Amino acid sequence: MKRFFKTYIIIIMTSFLEKLKLIKEKKDETPITKEEKLELNVLQLNVDIYQTPSEIIILAQIPGTEVKNLDIFLGEDNDVLTIEGEMEIPQDFKIEEPESKLLCQECKWGKFYRQIILPEEVNSEKIEAKLKNGVLLLRLPFLKPRLIRKRKVEVKIE
Repeated sequence: MKRFFKTYIIIIMTSFLEKLKLIKEKKDETPITKEEKLELNVLQLNVDIYQTPSEIIILAQIPGTEVKNLDIFLGEDNDVLTIEGEMEIPQDFKIEEPESKLLCQECKWGKFYRQIILPEEVNSEKIEAKLKNGVLLLRLPFLKPRLIRKRKVEVKIE
């Protein structure tokens, strides 16, 4: 038992020391720019995913996103979907008064990104995407619609 804890502590300390080294190396590097900081602050897009016998349906809330700021890609094997874009406050809604102070910020604004691994290969030619009132709806039909058959499983008593 003592040996286990010794090994465990060594692993933790090694991991901790590696992190300290990385922090020191980063301090020695040139400071990152404002643009690089923004790149690091990419939001994860929250989604609802449904599956029917014939398709995958994805819903995502993306308020303030214009179609020109939205990119949706399907991977080469038609099994990974990537959604990325930017949620922005409309220009005429921005508060730019010099004496204003932000008291509370709960809304998430900025770039977002999400990759979704699909359970089956989808037909890339028939994907539908709609944006309405800040909600994105994606319909991804399967290449081969599945037949879901209800089957009773018999339990054997031993």
